[in-house]
Amino acid sequence: RCVEVCPANISVPSFSAKNIILKLDQAMLRLSKVNGKTGEIAAQSLHDSTFTASELWLCTTCRGCEEVCPAFIEQPRAIIDLRRHLVNQGAMDKMLQAALNSLSRYGNSFNKSDRMRPRWAAGLQPKIKDARKEPVEAVWFVGDYASYDPRVIEVTQATAKILQQAGLDFGILMEAERNSGNDVRRVGEEGLFEMLRDKNMEAFDKVQWKNGSKLIFTTDPHSYNTLKNEYSFNGQGVTVKHYTELLDELIAKGRLPLKRKLSGRVTFHDPCYLGRYNGVYEPPRRIIRALGLELIEMPRHCERSLCCGAGGGRIWMEDQPDIQERPAENRVKEAAALENVTTLVVACPKDLAMFRDAVKTTGNEGRLAVKDLGELVAEAMKEEQPGAVQTKEST
Repeated sequence: RCVEVCPANISVPSFSAKNIILKLDQAMLRLSKVNGKTGEIAAQSLHDSTFTASELWLCTTCRGCEEVCPAFIEQPRAIIDLRRHLVNQGAMDKMLQAALNSLSRYGNSFNKSDRMRPRWAAGLQPKIKDARKEPVEAVWFVGDYASYDPRVIEVTQATAKILQQAGLDFGILMEAERNSGNDVRRVGEEGLFEMLRDKNMEAFDKVQWKNGSKLIFTTDPHSYNTLKNEYSFNGQGVTVKHYTELLDELIAKGRLPLKRKLSGRVTFHDPCYLGRYNGVYEPPRRIIRALGLELIEMPRHCERSLCCGAGGGRIWMEDQPDIQERPAENRVKEAAALENVTTLVVACPKDLAMFRDAVKTTGNEGRLAVKDLGELVAEAMKEEQPGAVQTKEST
């Protein structure tokens, strides 16, 4: 079961999280007999005799295997534990090492100055508030890809305008924001995760909250997961939401001026860290329907959604030489096979980047567009005559 749902197995058919767990159990039993004890076994000896580094780096930590495992085995957690020792030994992909160095130096994986983080907001009117200096009711944790990746920045700007039109009093942390550390932790760099978390908590402590409201919302489901579940806001009355949850609420309250209905058939990709990790499935679907679009589900959706392949730090690593097919390409083919579906809707900056590239490599340009949910909401807020969702993207 777990092999059938595994994105890493799509890329490298010889990979099996189940086999890693079996080999781990066998190795611990073998070593315990040799040592005469059953306590904690040195992970380095397991790597040397049982696993290859490349094998452990393939996992995207999507939890697809956990979802179908009848024994409720937490394979990703075991793999992350083993990765910590690989990190300590420096046994990692050169691209991953470069990303971790950038995260340590600049707080982002793009090797760019932290001063460039809020540059996407320059020139926007009304001006985006600095939440550390001006009173706000909500803080937008924008994230690395939404701040730095040129493929995503236009979506970030459109989302900002949507929220402003809804009358949401929000600000950002400007250059003080750091990568949330979610994927840093999944590659096993616990020390760097703690550093990033502490820096972000220092910035959050400076936020000028007003009216008793303390809402933090994120663009990236990865950031949403770690801020919600792995940061310490205990006793502070802070609520953490993904932007799709926020947009869903604003539409329900009539605060988003949707001026026209969109038409067309679309499908939606459930992000792993929004869905399987946090159980958020319905808000994006309610938004899609509120826009007037017909939602056609892919065979693998909700709890069984296929990972795009970016999680667990994989977005920072080179493809392995024996790769058969990228998970994102497999997913795009699944969406393109749906009858009369012209748009793959996403709710994650990494998904947007991964799937737009996959549309090109699978030859589906002009056949399938990839759009963020925020883009579609922005289209519905325009003063235009009703029209179908565009199937071609501007480049």
